[in-house]
Amino acid sequence: MDKALAALKYIIPILEKYNFRWVITGGFACYVYGVDRPITDIDVDISTSKDSSEFNKFIEKVRPYQTQALEHFVDQNYGNYNMELTYEGQVLDICPMAEMNVFDQAQGKYVNFYEEGLPDIELVKFCDIELPLLSKELIIKNKEMLVWKRDSDLKDIEGLKKLQAKVL
Repeated sequence: MDKALAALKYIIPILEKYNFRWVITGGFACYVYGVDRPITDIDVDISTSKDSSEFNKFIEKVRPYQTQALEHFVDQNYGNYNMELTYEGQVLDICPMAEMNVFDQAQGKYVNFYEEGLPDIELVKFCDIELPLLSKELIIKNKEMLVWKRDSDLKDIEGLKKLQAKVL
C-alpha cells in the first residue's frame, strides 16, 4: 500500500497541472472499493486523446519514470493506447480515454468504452487522498465485456456485486 500511495502522490499533482479529468479503473479501483485482492498496477484513464498537446506535454513530464512508451495495444479484449510508468516500485498504467476501445462481443467489433465522455465516478478516500474511481457498475460492465477473463477479473466482479448488494 505504501508504494501505491507514493505513486498516487506523484501522479495526481501532474494530472492536476495539465487540468486533466481522470479516473482510476480496474483492479486498483476494486481494491479501494473494498474487494479483497492484491494491488498490482494502478490504471488511470485520462479524458484526452493521445494526440493532444497537453497529453504530449504530460508524457514529457513523466518520462523519467516511463517503463513502457505509449503504444497501440490490441488483443481479444482491448484496442487502445497505453503507457506504463513505474514510481517507487508501483506500476501506473496510463490510457487516454479517446482511444480506449473494448471488444464488444455482441457487435463483434471494438467500441469506445468512453464514447459519452467522462463516465460516472465515485469519490472514495484512500488513506488521505480522495480518488475518482470508475463506478462499480462500469467496472463490472468492463470486466464482463472481456472475451477471456482471468480469475482476478471474476473475483473483482463477484466482490463488487457483493458490495453493491450491501448498499441496497
